[in-house]
Amino acid sequence: MGYKYTKDINWENMWKMQAGHTLDTGEEAAAFWDKRSKTYEKNVGKSTYTNELLARMSLSPDYSVLDVGGGSGLMAIPIAKKASRVTVLDISNGMLNLLKNKTESLGISNIDIINKNWYEIDVKAEIEPHDVVLASRFLPMGNRLQASLENMNTVAKGNCYVTWRADSFDPVEAESCRLLNKEYTPYPEYPVIYNCLYQMGIKADIEIFESQSEMYFQDLDDAVKYFSRNFLPDDSDLTIYKTFIKSLLLEKNNGFYRNSSTEWALTSWEVKK
Repeated sequence: MGYKYTKDINWENMWKMQAGHTLDTGEEAAAFWDKRSKTYEKNVGKSTYTNELLARMSLSPDYSVLDVGGGSGLMAIPIAKKASRVTVLDISNGMLNLLKNKTESLGISNIDIINKNWYEIDVKAEIEPHDVVLASRFLPMGNRLQASLENMNTVAKGNCYVTWRADSFDPVEAESCRLLNKEYTPYPEYPVIYNCLYQMGIKADIEIFESQSEMYFQDLDDAVKYFSRNFLPDDSDLTIYKTFIKSLLLEKNNGFYRNSSTEWALTSWEVKK
């Protein structure tokens, strides 16, 4: 069957085909991030991502902001310094505990926390409207793309922002999966997000920006666990895998570091009620 117009394509189904295999259920997502929260802060390291995204967001001291999938507060904490109130919604109790510890230590009192599944709640009944809604590097890995975007549009009074990887293929992750004898599927492509919005009658803006990051690992085994997501190869292949991971890192006296740059696609739109 041929397609004459962009609107004739089922972009929801396109997203499902590209990413429906990954963390498809809430239970899988919660378990994955709860486990990763134990070492997440240690490995994330320094990044320019937050400042790059903040510079592109319209914020005001009297704004309320909903950070969907906000986790440990990478965006919520700096936004809380620029807005009246921030609500972080996330399915992972482990990641939210990291956020609670941060807010307590920093004396931040204008961040509310909701530990729920974004795809299962009734946003009209359970979430108050916010001036800004943000989904930073967070969108469903199943067949709920349109529903997620509709939820954002419903609960936003002003602007919505979505960030996603600009390059769907990750050569490091692809090689890691090959060495681990795991199937590798690239990330969903960001134009699908734009086209899904277009199909919903929303004409969004897209901007590509780049961030620089530095990750830290206390030793090589720590890095191996991170990149393999604790899916360690058999002893016979472990040496080969360690050699690959070491080639990605810069060794210093106090551990191993990885410097990298990533391009992000920022899709944004103004909500029209």
